[in-house]
Amino acid sequence: MAPSDPSFDEIISKIQAATDIAAVTKTLAPYLNNLNDHVFAAQPNGQADPLDALDPATHSFAYLYFLVHRCKASHGFDHALLAKVWAFVTTCDGEQVRLTSQKAMSFAEALVKVATETHQPIIAIKPLAIFIQRLQASPGQLTMIHPLLAKTCLLAQSVKEILPILDNDISDVKPQQTHINYKDFLLYHYYGGMIYAFLKNFERAVEFFKLAVSAPAEVASAIQIEAHKKYVLTSLLQYGRVLPLPKYIASAVQRTIKVQCVVYADFATAYEKKSNGAIRTELEKAKPIFVRDKNFGLAKQCMEALHRRNIQELTRTYLTLSIENITSLIGLGSEPDGARRVEGIIVRMIESGAVFATISHEHAGGMVSFLDDPNQHNNTITMDMINAQIQRATAITAKLSAMDQAISSMPAFFNKGSHGPDHSGYPMDESDYSMHMGYDNYVDEGAPLSAIEHKASSSSPKKQRTESDSGKRGRRSG
Repeated sequence: MAPSDPSFDEIISKIQAATDIAAVTKTLAPYLNNLNDHVFAAQPNGQADPLDALDPATHSFAYLYFLVHRCKASHGFDHALLAKVWAFVTTCDGEQVRLTSQKAMSFAEALVKVATETHQPIIAIKPLAIFIQRLQASPGQLTMIHPLLAKTCLLAQSVKEILPILDNDISDVKPQQTHINYKDFLLYHYYGGMIYAFLKNFERAVEFFKLAVSAPAEVASAIQIEAHKKYVLTSLLQYGRVLPLPKYIASAVQRTIKVQCVVYADFATAYEKKSNGAIRTELEKAKPIFVRDKNFGLAKQCMEALHRRNIQELTRTYLTLSIENITSLIGLGSEPDGARRVEGIIVRMIESGAVFATISHEHAGGMVSFLDDPNQHNNTITMDMINAQIQRATAITAKLSAMDQAISSMPAFFNKGSHGPDHSGYPMDESDYSMHMGYDNYVDEGAPLSAIEHKASSSSPKKQRTESDSGKRGRRSG
């Protein structure tokens, strides 16, 4: 510290004198902002360490100033620093921290930087997830840290901690309070869609990609175009067709999509015809583009999803079919391991509740008996669920309208293009949106679910039962 700088003891005394939020705002904030950065970065020399002398819960505003510089100066995690980080994120006063959202972002970036440099990005994930929840004024509020956490989860391929945050729809976008910008909104929903796609929660993935694509725009962002490509594929996976985008999508985005996403549109057109041959031809033709965009794994999953849809179609006509017949009917009869693949697909469909059926091996090759859905959907529980969904949809519509207005007022909205600046002033580049989660490893070909997928699916309703030796016969059989 320079001779003209106040001592740590003087600074600590000043901090401890600010006993309420008004004092922090009017007195402490100007005082700390006028100090040179090297004051916060200096190591104690015979004086009390501010991070030991201050209470992270009571003096959150000032504690953050020192912690940011301590993290920036660190070249690796030690137990003492991790203990201070943990104490801060678990006890800090959100109201105080919201007064200095830029410092909060600097802290998050420094934490991720140290974790990444030591090849342990996973270390930063849980502290950031907890920090976001303390920083938010409401569970649906978007902060600057949201996209950073989502990107870190993608890099670490660890998503358990962010799922509760992703599952809370963003309904509070206040750039004047949180200092978020347009890119924050796009990247959070783009990364979130990627995480849901990796977990095979394609319904949520579609919603997240749609929010990115349909954000107000005067010039299409590269992030929106990449989100649309994944929107097409996840929509095919979930619904068997590309759901129409909202009518209010910006014309500039629509025009750019038509030019830059032709291959995806052609693949979707072929897919909706449900012809195995046509889809395979289109997939091979589009493969170089899908590989370049890191979407080939999702495209391959579309083929498997088509087989599942074709099997579901058979349940409307047949009650009993041999696995050999099913294999032929869905277009896999010419493949040497077609019957094995089909049986694996049916087993997983039964486990997930996509079909109700039993498999018997009393006959050569195996027989499948399709059953009626035991839930007739005519009880009060179902009606309550429908009413809740209607009310939720009405509330979301109102929130989306307000959110669109808030997004349009963001500082970066009128000057963003494809390479708008981030919080650090650096232009966004391909690394912001070209990551992938190894979708190629999760094509439904009988491979076991990954640990990460298993964790996510364990919180979802599971399918009822798989019966491996039932001899039930239906009214129509093949």
